[in-house]
Amino acid sequence: MRTLHALAVVLVVGCGDNAEITDDEPVDPSQAAGFRGYAAVEDDLHAKFLEPDSPFELYAYLGDAGEELSRLTGRPDGFGVAFDVRNSRPNAMNVLVWRMMLEGFARDLAATCPGSSLPAASFALSSRANVTVGALCSWPAVDDAALGEAWTLVIGRAAPTASRDAFINYAHSADLQSRRADDALPQLWLGALLHPAFLLEQ
Repeated sequence: MRTLHALAVVLVVGCGDNAEITDDEPVDPSQAAGFRGYAAVEDDLHAKFLEPDSPFELYAYLGDAGEELSRLTGRPDGFGVAFDVRNSRPNAMNVLVWRMMLEGFARDLAATCPGSSLPAASFALSSRANVTVGALCSWPAVDDAALGEAWTLVIGRAAPTASRDAFINYAHSADLQSRRADDALPQLWLGALLHPAFLLEQ
């Protein structure tokens, strides 16, 4: 779990609006970064993972209050505002809402594995994503190539190689390796989905 926190901590450190930064202090890049916006992230997940005609609303993972809570992440509200990014600066509330939505999506990815006891996924995977996601279903007997493909599917090739290596090392950690697939794979996918290279503006 410590490695997951290391992957996600950059999303949290930018929450304080009142932090004073002096010339003597190193500047965390996340202080100047904002979330990409609800519409951009939802569209990206749909394009990378889902069949083109598969219905998908990221806020559905928030339950009955999803429509209201998702506005904290910049979900478009009203006609003609699809590209109007609001609430993009990380804060204590939207960091939590992003995590809740992406945790649900990660759980659904794990649920697509044959024999999973998780509730059925709410979407159909595209043929490309099905190969990459399915390659992790033999957990814990998953090789580095399969893990690297999973990372690339989420992140692309924009993130440093060191981040990809950290993700693979996290997959090989004693904590995750000791878990069954239904417990480990949601945490593994979440580790990639929370990475700043996916979630924050670059």
